Amino acid sequence: MLEHLSIRNLVLIDHLEIDFSEGFTVISGETGAGKSIIIGALNLLLGEKAEASIIRTGCDEAMVSASFAIPAGHPVESWLAEHTIEIEDGALLINRTVRSSGRGTITVQSVPMTRSDLKGLGDALVDMHGQHEHQSLLSADRQRTMLDAYGKLGVEIGPFQEDYKQWQTLQNELQQCKNQAAQAQREEDYLSFALEELERANLKADEDTQIQEQLSVLSHFEAIHEQLSSTRDYLDGSGTLSVSGSLANAVGACKKAVRLDPSLEQTVQRMESVWIELKDLDDEIRQKLDSMTFSEAKLDELQSRMALIQRMKKKYGPTLQDVFSFKDETAERLRMARDGNDRIIDLEQQVKKKELKILKQAESLSEHRKAVAHTMENEIVTRLRLLGMPNVRFSIAVEPKPISLHGSDHVEFLFSANTGVPLGNLRQIASGGELSRVMLAIKTVLAEADDISTVIFDEVDAGIGGSVAIAVGEQLKELSSTRQVLTITHLASIAAKADRQLTVIKEVESGKTYTRIRQLDRNGRIRELARMLSGDSMDDIALEHAEHLLNESTRQN
Repeated sequence: MLEHLSIRNLVLIDHLEIDFSEGFTVISGETGAGKSIIIGALNLLLGEKAEASIIRTGCDEAMVSASFAIPAGHPVESWLAEHTIEIEDGALLINRTVRSSGRGTITVQSVPMTRSDLKGLGDALVDMHGQHEHQSLLSADRQRTMLDAYGKLGVEIGPFQEDYKQWQTLQNELQQCKNQAAQAQREEDYLSFALEELERANLKADEDTQIQEQLSVLSHFEAIHEQLSSTRDYLDGSGTLSVSGSLANAVGACKKAVRLDPSLEQTVQRMESVWIELKDLDDEIRQKLDSMTFSEAKLDELQSRMALIQRMKKKYGPTLQDVFSFKDETAERLRMARDGNDRIIDLEQQVKKKELKILKQAESLSEHRKAVAHTMENEIVTRLRLLGMPNVRFSIAVEPKPISLHGSDHVEFLFSANTGVPLGNLRQIASGGELSRVMLAIKTVLAEADDISTVIFDEVDAGIGGSVAIAVGEQLKELSSTRQVLTITHLASIAAKADRQLTVIKEVESGKTYTRIRQLDRNGRIRELARMLSGDSMDDIALEHAEHLLNESTRQN
């Protein structure tokens, strides 16, 4: 339920705060006062496209926000959970900002959202009906959903959709398997050659790096041997530059000094440790020199192996790891070429079995829809006749179509308001006022099945008056017993049926025009009803008539 609406800097509105409550609320006011601005603000919150031109002159941005009360278990909770949004204290806050730069922001509970996300959420919270774009009744999908809701067919649709998705998954898997098998069969000779070549190569992980290191050593054998020999000469050679000999002499001299100064004992120990480490290094280098051998045959062998690796990398790489991956993929594709038919046969059997099941389910669903459609259309016709359409015809066509996630039916609402006019779809044949009355009739019929808690009718009174207007008001009042109903109307006979009434006025202050909205008390309602009746809120006869209308409505309620 819509609890509060806040509007800032939108067209003629500088700042407007509106509180709403349960039941039936009407919004009235002079033509041009700004009622359409309020509907426009609500449309922004329902995901409609925004233009910078709606921003109030002299301002950089416009803002619209609304809070909705969400009862526990409401279907919108699943949508919010998918978007990781939590309801706080049963309230949901939606905020939208439109900037003159063309870039605006949308948040739900402070979580950024796209306009398409907002539209999905808005469709779950509010039904807006009238001469505006947000008219879900014109959607074939929405018409089917209404029919299913009326017939409480969800218990049947759920299992069907689960099986349908499984059938689609199996079909996709089958097609993919066929494509892979066909491709593999076309390439079988090449794949066999490639796999055989890679198996003969018998490549090892990081082999190219290891061989490259060995090649580097053999290619620079003489230089390495010469530098290591020089290193040994410096460390422990017989020349005067021998580090080991000099350090040994230093240790001996320091030991003599220890006899005279015992505090030098630790220094001697450190020098001895260095000398021992130096001797170890000398031994390690000597062993390395002794082990070094040069083999022309070994060099040729490594160069040949590296050339083979490079060819494999160029053909199947570019890296050695890529070569290994290619080998695994090639083996799998060959398996598909040789054994894929068995998997294809198995999948075909599964697809056929699942297809037979969903076709049977779809047939049963179609039969139930046709039965429900007949009952529903009769109830809607009864309502529409009460709403000033004595010659109305309304039919719900359930026609076959290719099977989809929603069954094998195309559902379409067909309508004719006048004798001699053939039935046609609502988009083509219904006027704005007729469409609103059709939705009003449907909403009343669906009151116990529909899960959208707020219904807004913009000028539901278009083209009606007299007893029909009274009937429309009664229908709206009846609907408000299970839904929050907001209606913009010019007719006093409808407004008098409401639980509360808001009036929109236009004021000029300091040379600027402002749109304001006020909630009316009983006396205020009488004056506003009088204005709606005669154009003069102070006309005695109109005031008397207005009070009579309000008293009569209060008595009936």
